[in-house]
Amino acid sequence: MRPQGYQLNRRQLFFAYFMDCQTPGKPGGGPDLTWEMAEKAVHGICELFAERGLLHCLGLCSEPEVMRRQAVLFREMQDRGCWLTLHFQARAYQPPGCEELPWDRPLASYDYDEQFELLRIATDDWEQSCGQKAVTFSACCAQANDFTHPIIAELGYRQCYTSVPGRYFPEAHQRWWGAYPHSRHCSSKSRLIPGELDLYEVPHTHELNPRPGPVPGTWTVTDCRAEHELSYEDTLAMAAASIEDMLRRDHPLLYLLVPTHNTWDVADRTSGRRKALETAIDVAYAVADQFGLELTPASLPEFHAEADRLGAF
Repeated sequence: MRPQGYQLNRRQLFFAYFMDCQTPGKPGGGPDLTWEMAEKAVHGICELFAERGLLHCLGLCSEPEVMRRQAVLFREMQDRGCWLTLHFQARAYQPPGCEELPWDRPLASYDYDEQFELLRIATDDWEQSCGQKAVTFSACCAQANDFTHPIIAELGYRQCYTSVPGRYFPEAHQRWWGAYPHSRHCSSKSRLIPGELDLYEVPHTHELNPRPGPVPGTWTVTDCRAEHELSYEDTLAMAAASIEDMLRRDHPLLYLLVPTHNTWDVADRTSGRRKALETAIDVAYAVADQFGLELTPASLPEFHAEADRLGAF
């Protein structure tokens, strides 16, 4: 069979930054997170990106519980230019009217039928509060299994970030050893490989070589989230290595995707995390210049649209 080709975009470097907005008191969130801090974090990151003229590339990725509580805030920021995403943590999730359901395990521990029903309810919960369709999905703590991508594709999601290629911690339901390290259309057969689904997965930018994790037999990779407070040099090295790997693989489009969380005061200009966040923005421009590319702030739906224009795998 003659293979279908795809085009390469070697003019643009796509850039997006996202904040996972987690629920105070729920597993997966920061131990000191409060509702006041959650709101302050959103205001702080939006003001920073507005100052840099980059609101268009900023994603606010909220759990259904957070969207219920802060929907007005998120819709306001969307009106200013941000993009919105459903972020989901199955443990301790209690949607309205379903308090009796015992959802007390990580998402990837559920089989197909249980996970489908859980994600269907969570999607409806988020959409009812937000007032719009959920088209982008984020799995908290990279908790997904081979059922997750087919399920969210069937529920109408078009793009997602669920994987951390190289991370391997079975007890935490994080099994990403061997996953394709960059963006791809998902497979209905395996979470690890490109496939035939319309759903487009975009792993965030990370180091390419896993290192031993904190528990024997586990593996982890570092990324350039603000919480790690990486130096300019280390952030630049990670971004450049990711782009070089994409170039060697003939990856269709080049991108940087960087995460943070609503668990800290982004408006505090003296904090190490705030400086690391600004460093990531500076590095995006610097690495684009280094490779002779045009930095293109974009949302994940726009990443997907470009991939489809190129006929990408």
